[in-house]
Amino acid sequence: MITGYRYAIVEGFRGLKRAKFSTSISIFTIFLSLVIIAVFLIFILNVHWIVAQIQSRMELEAFIDNSYIQPQIDQLLLQIHEIEGVEEVRYISKQEAAEIFREQFGEDAFKILEDNPLPASFQIRLKPEYRSSEPTQNIFSEILKLDGIDEIIYRHDLLMILERYMHIFLVVIIVMGSLLALSSMILVSNTIKLIIYSRRKTIEIMKLVGATRSFIRRPFLIEGIVQGCLGGGLAALLFYLLFKIINIEIPNLIFVDTRIYLLLLILGIVLGFSGSVIALRKFIKY
Repeated sequence: MITGYRYAIVEGFRGLKRAKFSTSISIFTIFLSLVIIAVFLIFILNVHWIVAQIQSRMELEAFIDNSYIQPQIDQLLLQIHEIEGVEEVRYISKQEAAEIFREQFGEDAFKILEDNPLPASFQIRLKPEYRSSEPTQNIFSEILKLDGIDEIIYRHDLLMILERYMHIFLVVIIVMGSLLALSSMILVSNTIKLIIYSRRKTIEIMKLVGATRSFIRRPFLIEGIVQGCLGGGLAALLFYLLFKIINIEIPNLIFVDTRIYLLLLILGIVLGFSGSVIALRKFIKY
């Protein structure tokens, strides 16, 4: 068994040397496909990161009925805390609202009017899993039902737009990634087909002397895996060096999950192996 696998590995690397040009084309195609897929993936990850940052800063502001006294406000605060999805509730008194107004606009509300016209309010922060448009709208409706809440303000339209474009980007990445992956598998498959065709006499002899199907197939599977591994490894190395340079020149410009390097390597191996399997199904059927 060990000898059989050793033969498959040695013969697989010999096959790559025999078809250097076609092997190089396959490796380059896998590399290029993975680079394009990675660009789209990094783009969507950064868009998702930006959206998550915007969502984390978004709060609901609920304005309290002016007739409510402090015990009623405290009770209202407890009711909001009990709503599923609410992470934090901060009470802003009329005086605090006037201070915030002064800081933002440089005017003292008390100098313009006799009384403080600004209402007390609650600034409501949601749990991360509730920060998309639909859960936020549900919480908005729940809070609005409470007695003592006059009005609620939050950027529902902005959330809808962000989520819509996220879905569009995701669909584009899936479609583009699928097309690129398919083209890579087809090219690897064609390379393996050429190698199998050039060795058809050897394969026939191996069949006649009783070589099993798996014994004949293994070297070609090794060739596909090596091609994919090299293509994926080159893509991972390119992005690693590129991000190193970018982070030196402009720190924190791009958000990168380090797992993407491993993902590129695995995707390359999967593409190479899949291409080999496709070729072998057609040419080695016994």
